[in-house]
Amino acid sequence: MSAPSLPLVEIDGLSKRYPVGTFRRKMLHAVDHVSLTISEGECIGLVGESGCGKSTLARVLARLVDPTEGEIRLSGVEVGKMPAKAFGGSPLRRDIQVVFQDPTESLNPGFTVFQAIADPLKRLVGGTGEEIADRVLAALDDVGLPREYGSRYPHQLSGGQKARVGIARAIAVNPKLLVLDEPTSALDVSVQSLILNLLSKLQKQRNMSYLFVSHDLNVVRLLCDKIAVMYLGRIVEFGPSKSVYFKPRHPYTRALIDAIPDPERKNSARTKLEGSASSPIDPNPNACRFAGRCPVELPVCTQSMPTLTPGSDGNLVACHRAAEGDPS
Repeated sequence: MSAPSLPLVEIDGLSKRYPVGTFRRKMLHAVDHVSLTISEGECIGLVGESGCGKSTLARVLARLVDPTEGEIRLSGVEVGKMPAKAFGGSPLRRDIQVVFQDPTESLNPGFTVFQAIADPLKRLVGGTGEEIADRVLAALDDVGLPREYGSRYPHQLSGGQKARVGIARAIAVNPKLLVLDEPTSALDVSVQSLILNLLSKLQKQRNMSYLFVSHDLNVVRLLCDKIAVMYLGRIVEFGPSKSVYFKPRHPYTRALIDAIPDPERKNSARTKLEGSASSPIDPNPNACRFAGRCPVELPVCTQSMPTLTPGSDGNLVACHRAAEGDPS
């Protein structure tokens, strides 16, 4: 894992809301006032259960979707106010690339591997045909695909090979930030480890920053420098990977970790969540989103939204009980 340096991406008060219901009068809060900084060469893991807003945050950050409010600064330049379509034609587009969740769905079935990798190079980088071809072949080399695979179509590739093509397409333009939206979830377990090792190697080689979205804390712990835990649109804990994984301070983070199968903890007490998550549609702004499921809930949890506050270990946690010095 690379040592962090200068801020590459700064997110401040980012929100994304969608109108829903009859006459579209209600609002679904997919992402709610998220602030996050990703440094140069740093890998940030974003974890949480399905529906918590991880992929929406990733798409907004990648400028595929416009935010409702908040700021996104890329290398000091405000890009959050720029419409997604306009950003697509901006020189800054090449600085943020995405590796999507399903490699099959993200590849054009009518493009060969060579054409799929060359397409963003033509649009964002330019150059002669020979220069583009050299970049395509270099990208294939970097992801471990034989150059002769350039003439193949997606249906002629395995799942792991398609994933490598998706990664090659993203890194071909030399991005500064790679947004990885659960890039291994559609792959077999044996292939997942190969792709994760490849991503780790590429980050070191190219000094890229990663936002790695996953529901698997174990994977994120091994790959990422820091972990951000998300629940119903909000970041509830953020800190160095080892600290968040081995010394979690938010009860939701502990529940996620306790849900990981581990034979060594077979007979130990685990945090179990009761009930279901509250609705993200017009949620109570004066209550913790985790209230109602939290095993250590306090009366204040239904009266005041906790803010991300640094603890004695430097981790940020949004929990009233943790703020009082009692995270248990």
